[in-house]
Amino acid sequence: MNLRFFLSSVLLTGLSSVALAQQDVQFTQYYHNTIGFNPGVAGSNDAICLNIGNRSQWVGFDNAPTTQNINADIPLSILHGGLLVNIVNDQIGFFQDISAAIGYAYQLDLGPGTLGLGLSVDFRNKNVKTAQWIYPDGTAGSNDPTILRPNTSAMTPELNFGAYYTTDLFYAGLSTSRMLQSEANFGGTARYKSKLHYYLTGGYHLPLPDYQLVLTPSVLIKSDLNSNLAVDLNVNALFQDKLYGGLGYRNQDALSLMAGYQILPSLRLAYSYDITTSALSGYSGGSHEIFLNYCFNIEIPEPVPGSYRNVRFL
Repeated sequence: MNLRFFLSSVLLTGLSSVALAQQDVQFTQYYHNTIGFNPGVAGSNDAICLNIGNRSQWVGFDNAPTTQNINADIPLSILHGGLLVNIVNDQIGFFQDISAAIGYAYQLDLGPGTLGLGLSVDFRNKNVKTAQWIYPDGTAGSNDPTILRPNTSAMTPELNFGAYYTTDLFYAGLSTSRMLQSEANFGGTARYKSKLHYYLTGGYHLPLPDYQLVLTPSVLIKSDLNSNLAVDLNVNALFQDKLYGGLGYRNQDALSLMAGYQILPSLRLAYSYDITTSALSGYSGGSHEIFLNYCFNIEIPEPVPGSYRNVRFL
């Protein structure tokens, strides 16, 4: 089956007026990438953390969706919180979305944990690469004002907000993206309008010391109040703080197998495979996803009382 024809037909129909389908990217391993959808996470870690992720969805289709995500969580005690940088490249068929966000979260002690309140500004560029539209009558629709011209692009600003509470045993977060609901005009009557997205997530760490295991069930609920509610349910088991595996389920979409390894105390590699359960299961080879996480601290030595440096003797 040619995914190019399928996706182009769906997206073209939506963009001929206003596209309102769910628009944000999705990751099976959302628990490794919470800062990607909740700016309240920034500064909640005790270290600078870098995430690099890649998702290849519905393998086997031509021009199947692929997503790359790079983000950084930078705690700064002088700001009583932390900064975040989040860059996403999302490609599906002829369409490519590139977004870059920067944000800040204020972290305050609350009960046994920490509450983070964060805001980020996001610039999103939607681009239509070289596309060859074919109408039912065999023409390319060159005179139709609702057809997007090749290499057309538009940039829109967005705001994202998030609240995130974490303790040693559990975490919970509520966030929303695309708060400005910006509208991009591609010329003619073709336009694209952002829709508010809402995220509710939570997880619990259950230590089992007799088995050297930590079980972590977690959930992510996503909605744009327009398309169907998306629910991700995952359970992961961490063995000896080194090796972990897990199972996941996304309603009306996939079953997931997950595995990971703590290569170094500061470096983690994680992989997941989605088994498609929707109507695409007969054509899709599933979805692959990989994440690399690196956390580190920058330590500045305290000055020694009574000592000084001379430029001649460093």
